Amino acid sequence: MKYRNLKTGATFSSSCVVSGGDWVEVTNEVKIPEITKEEVIEVPQEVEEVPQEVAEEVEEATDDEAYNAINIKQIKQELDAFGVEYNPRAKKKELYDLMMKGK
Repeated sequence: MKYRNLKTGATFSSSCVVSGGDWVEVTNEVKIPEITKEEVIEVPQEVEEVPQEVAEEVEEATDDEAYNAINIKQIKQELDAFGVEYNPRAKKKELYDLMMKGK
């Protein structure tokens, strides 16, 4: 007997009966079920704003190796250790400049 997977379209032959899943026996007529409108997943058209924590991690690389080697979390830890006040929503460059002034 020959079987076909309805999702992938893969076929194989087996002397054993196959049942379950998406496998159907291939006869002269194979009917592939149509997808109904209710089964279609709609993708939202609007893109949500990127959370601040994620946006902070995405920073442009520069030619300064020291700047590229440190991340925002590490800069904030250094500023806290120096006792320097800073805006927690500040960009990496601004925080880095504050850190370099504090050294």
